Amino acid sequence: MRYKTVVALLILSAVTLSLIGCGVPKTEHEKVVKELEQVTQEKTTLSDQLDKVTKEKEALSQQIGQLQNQINALKKENGQLKAKLTPKKPAKKAPAKKR
Repeated sequence: MRYKTVVALLILSAVTLSLIGCGVPKTEHEKVVKELEQVTQEKTTLSDQLDKVTKEKEALSQQIGQLQNQINALKKENGQLKAKLTPKKPAKKAPAKKR
């Protein structure tokens, strides 16, 4: 009977030691959790910055379109003004024939 008790204690000790040896130490777990929180915060910050830059890009693209329309209108107006300023040359008369 004593032999069975010793064997049972040895098995119980082996199981206990194997359970203690398994798993991640608490300090390592906390370190990883802290890193995860920092990375999550950084991701959120970068996502916010991306949204801001995307909106700014869209606004600038719209501004470029408006400025391009102004350029085209000014070019057209410039062409019309040049046409008004350029004097029209009178048709050349044929030289008179000498007799």
